[in-house]
Amino acid sequence: MSATTNKKLLSKQDKGVIPQASKAFDEIAEAYDSWYDDNPLFQCELNALNEVISASPLSLEVGAGSGRFSHALGIQYGVDPAPGLLALAKNRGVVSIQAMAEALPLKKNSLEQIFFIFSLCFLENPFNALQEAAGALKTGGLLLIGFVPKNSNWGNLYEQKKQEGHPLYKYASFFRLEDLLSNIEKAHFRIVGGVSTLFQSPKLKKYHIEKPIKGLHSKAGFIVLVAERF
Repeated sequence: MSATTNKKLLSKQDKGVIPQASKAFDEIAEAYDSWYDDNPLFQCELNALNEVISASPLSLEVGAGSGRFSHALGIQYGVDPAPGLLALAKNRGVVSIQAMAEALPLKKNSLEQIFFIFSLCFLENPFNALQEAAGALKTGGLLLIGFVPKNSNWGNLYEQKKQEGHPLYKYASFFRLEDLLSNIEKAHFRIVGGVSTLFQSPKLKKYHIEKPIKGLHSKAGFIVLVAERF
């Protein structure tokens, strides 16, 4: 990050304590990152995100992890508490900032787009993170959330993994579509669009690439919500 960019975007940075979920991801960073290689599910998710938005130069992914989505979508900046994952993101050309989603070290009204892609469900206080995003976005800026609906087949699968003590999903709290919509609106956003994908069963032995469907479908395995900051 250049000194000019640092001056324009960053406020005082406090890395804070790394959450347990982030530590868990960091412990298996390489294995986690390799899941994306030649994976049709990842391609389905990318197709859905590309359907609704093109990344702005002033874009940020919160919970960027190893930078797979940021790199593929052209998102300029990435925030994550996990240093091991951020090192991988940096190697992919993502400007990496170690910080908590609930305490973004960013100046007010400095960004045009903020992405949460599979990260909101792993946060200790997701509503605070939405409020932080609202503060960092310019008026009219866009919030994009990619998530697994709790009451979908894929949500049921991950809930089961959570109950079984999966090393990552045990830290996740999945959202019903209607609950997430309510929280987004309370954080000073208005919903302006979205697409859905992953209608295929998670029990398939071989997954295939799907074309995303316009609209918010709670039975989809992956939904991308687009909301505008007002």
